[in-house]
Amino acid sequence: MKVFLKLVASVLVAIGAFLIYAVIHAVLSAGGARPGVAVGYVAGALVLGFVAVSLWRKSAPRAKAPTPAGS
Repeated sequence: MKVFLKLVASVLVAIGAFLIYAVIHAVLSAGGARPGVAVGYVAGALVLGFVAVSLWRKSAPRAKAPTPAGS
């Protein structure tokens, strides 16, 4: 399950990077970028990044709580 979560997180990061690439490419093109679409792509990339970080952290082993001194 941990490997699957990390795989999904990696795919989400790749999709987010592609969305950012699409915005940069559209801005630099001759016709320019439509502002609404560009903002939507950037917002989507941010959401995908947040979900990817959450999945990656969920797949990591949990640290055990330290025991109190003198116990």
